[in-house]
Amino acid sequence: MKKSLLIKALLLIIAFLIAYYGRKAFSIVVPLAVEEPILKILVYYLWWLVPSLLLVVYLFGSKNVLEVIGLKKGFLTGLTFSLITVLPMLLSSAILGKIDTSLAPIALLQKTLLAGVMEEYLFRGFLFGLLFLKFGWGFIPASILGAFIFGMGHICQGNNLSESVGVFMITSMGALWFSWLYVEWDNNLWIPVFLHMLMNLSWTLFDISDNAIGAPIANLFRIITIALTVVITIRNSKQQGFKVNRSNLLTNFN
Repeated sequence: MKKSLLIKALLLIIAFLIAYYGRKAFSIVVPLAVEEPILKILVYYLWWLVPSLLLVVYLFGSKNVLEVIGLKKGFLTGLTFSLITVLPMLLSSAILGKIDTSLAPIALLQKTLLAGVMEEYLFRGFLFGLLFLKFGWGFIPASILGAFIFGMGHICQGNNLSESVGVFMITSMGALWFSWLYVEWDNNLWIPVFLHMLMNLSWTLFDISDNAIGAPIANLFRIITIALTVVITIRNSKQQGFKVNRSNLLTNFN
């Protein structure tokens, strides 16, 4: 790997760590006394945006931010694909579950729209996407690094060790799946963004489960949704050519 790419990859990982963990580290030294829910969410995600966007602008220029992150094209494709594939989850949740009336609108917004956009931006578009598409990392190391951190970030959902392990496994595998979909749909981040949003919506709006593990019946429809995304993506990639293949599993200098 070229020295310049190694330096850029190192800068990327440092920027990611500052974005993802910096707020917690800073609040230990300087407690952030923010009580207003909207302001707390704003501060939370600004920590994600500022370091990562500054690096993208520095490396690729301000005019290329949306293209580099994968948000310049494919909005309607991502929305249509996600609506079709997540429909089994949405319908089953509406039928089998019940609307969580205790859920505040701001909490619903954060767990669906903001989580879908921001987590996919930081983990798939920024960390995985730049390592794989720009800095020569293969799909396996780039996706596994993001999946590990993504999974570790969700283990707090578990109430005991077995639940925490289950949450880690499901969320980390989900991260790998999102990374694959992102690349196979021609680096279209709208695909995982809308999938993430709509799947979270079916899980959050309707009281189905307290964590990412889910109830057995709910998981059946989640499996159907995942299977639909895989089948449709493979059919599409057979026509267009698979973007993830043996030539870029370990390194990607094409």
